[in-house]
Amino acid sequence: MIWRLLARTVALVHIAYVIFVLLGSILALKWPQLMWVHLAAVTWAGLTLIFDLGCPLTPWEKRFWKMGGVEPYPEGFLQHHILRMRFNPAHERRNHALLGALAIVLNALIYSLVLR
Repeated sequence: MIWRLLARTVALVHIAYVIFVLLGSILALKWPQLMWVHLAAVTWAGLTLIFDLGCPLTPWEKRFWKMGGVEPYPEGFLQHHILRMRFNPAHERRNHALLGALAIVLNALIYSLVLR
């Protein structure tokens, strides 16, 4: 039971991180000291997706599922939780690279509009 709870907690942290990467620039408008943390998160997420570096949260989640008696999903976090129903799994690598580039461009655009 505890392992499944830990797996769900890691998944929720992962989802919160994805949301922070996509929308954290809006929070940085209200709290400017958050900008550097957000820029680091966007850089890490973008490079991880573009260069297929892998995220440390996914193996933790999968390990906790396994310890909880549940067979973990074979694909990556985004492919399993977000992209699975919208994109062909055969294009996973391309989709991740596009999402990484999109995250960087979206946040660069928001920051450039605000910092003018």
